[in-house]
Amino acid sequence: MVESGIFYGTFVDPLLNGLRKRVLHEIKRGEKVIDIACGTGAQCFTLAAKAGHVTGVDLSESMICFARSKQAKSVFTNLEFTVCDATNLFLFPDNEFDVAILSLALHQFSPDLYKPTLREMKRVAKRIIIVDYAVPLPRNYAGFGSRIAEFMAGVEHNRNFKSYYKRGGINQILPDNGLFITKSILIGKGAFQIATCRF
Repeated sequence: MVESGIFYGTFVDPLLNGLRKRVLHEIKRGEKVIDIACGTGAQCFTLAAKAGHVTGVDLSESMICFARSKQAKSVFTNLEFTVCDATNLFLFPDNEFDVAILSLALHQFSPDLYKPTLREMKRVAKRIIIVDYAVPLPRNYAGFGSRIAEFMAGVEHNRNFKSYYKRGGINQILPDNGLFITKSILIGKGAFQIATCRF
């Protein structure tokens, strides 16, 4: 699938509004938050209504440009967007944030990126929230639709999704990398999981 902020912003982001609003419940008012692999920044804009400050980072310059152009038209002044690699958050000192969020990105990553990404999240934040597909996916239209969406996303993307699924998803990958799930919620007819973690 061709990377496009316009495509994601128009067709994908609206489908995930409910999920993003549910993630907002896991943030305390006034907290400083970093959203890693933020894409179009959709989650950041939702968080900005409650958080003290939100930083969105993504490796894609085009996605960050899209998020910045969207911010210029918004009322939020407590947001910033930066191009940065999730595996090396060198721009940020230790414990810079109250919360680090990785939303619907882990399943897109090659497995060799899990450890460095989660390690950097642990370094820069006091609490971590991971949002991704539930494993196993439910045997309903939400689960079926999720599999179709991942297949349509392209060969490499689908390969990474299958690898994520084979490794047990959030419930196995996080403990394997020193993260302990303290709260877990299934939403979207059981297709998505929100995990709050400590380490």
